[in-house]
Amino acid sequence: MRQSILLALLLGLIPLATGACRHRNVGGTTQAASTTEVDLGADSEAVVLADDVDPTIAKEPHSETVDLALVAGDLPTAAVDRAPHPLEGMSNAEVEKLLLNHPEKIGAVSLGRPNRGALYGGVNMPKGPGWKVVNTSETFGTQETVDFLAHTISRVNELFPDTPVIRIGDISRNTGGHLRPHVSHQSGRDVDIGFYYNDASKWYATANERNLDMPRTWAFIKITVTDTDIAAIFIDRRLQSLLRTYAESIGENANWLDAVFGGPTSKLRPVLLHEPGHKTHMHLRYFNPIAQETGRRVYRALLKHKKIKPPTYYVNYKVKRGDTLNKIARKMKTTVKIIKKTNRIRGNRIYANRTYKIPKKGGVSVPQKLVLPVRRLPALYTQTAPQSPASAGTASTSK
Repeated sequence: MRQSILLALLLGLIPLATGACRHRNVGGTTQAASTTEVDLGADSEAVVLADDVDPTIAKEPHSETVDLALVAGDLPTAAVDRAPHPLEGMSNAEVEKLLLNHPEKIGAVSLGRPNRGALYGGVNMPKGPGWKVVNTSETFGTQETVDFLAHTISRVNELFPDTPVIRIGDISRNTGGHLRPHVSHQSGRDVDIGFYYNDASKWYATANERNLDMPRTWAFIKITVTDTDIAAIFIDRRLQSLLRTYAESIGENANWLDAVFGGPTSKLRPVLLHEPGHKTHMHLRYFNPIAQETGRRVYRALLKHKKIKPPTYYVNYKVKRGDTLNKIARKMKTTVKIIKKTNRIRGNRIYANRTYKIPKKGGVSVPQKLVLPVRRLPALYTQTAPQSPASAGTASTSK
């Protein structure tokens, strides 16, 4: 198990924090409250990770590593028919030339991690009969993310005619990077989406056993798990319990439900994960085999030709007794003026045990090819226990 986790770390596939969003209502509008904000840095060789800067820096409140592509004990890559990658067989020089002369042929590019990344050539979530976009300026994603969403919602509408529209919240900015005030939503692969309700509840209404439309919401989750390259779905633990009870009541396979929700017959990390603040919406995080591989191929060329900006990322510094702005600035290799501007500090007073944001410059290493975990299809769990890697086939690397 340790070897699998170490391998995933070396591949750059395990982030130090999940960066799932938290939200609050401000002035009647919905916003997300975050603690650490990180963006794609400038130098692909100079990697500075937030948790490695200084032991006094407050860590992310999210401990679950959910951007895994290699999961200890996971099954091999699912047998999903995939066309060759658009850049397959092209040299780096040819890819760079294509980027300069025909950037539209590169397609959407997901760079870095959900909480430390960028987006190039993003696609705005279009209008559709089954959904309503809450804020069109913050719903840019990769083509894969947009297609996954549209497919899932359309399938729910096919299964349940006259389904009311579901509301889509934030995905990413058109260039990705930090989307205030989220932690994640930086690389076009994270989506906030509402629940289906059985009453007239609007966007961001708290879901419970009375107003949650179980059949439609469960159908959305099941289709997401079986038909898309989903990495994780963040939902409040209590709502997960309600949804699992419903799934069991309609006869879903118990072993498969263990693989989705977590349970005694599964050694896999669950797809559904608890995150505080997710009683009002679901947070989806996808793998993007095309956009992430494209990012691996074009990252250096994008930086070289200034197609993407090397923005700042932020780390948290928790003030100790005896600290001053001057001491912190020297320790963190920045200036008092920058610290004050970043944290909107008036005067020179700071407070012990309070956490302040410190801007840093850094980079993101280029990962190796993404290795997709198996899609957790119910058919794999019809026996008394999930298949072992040996019985499920040979793992392969996505193109």
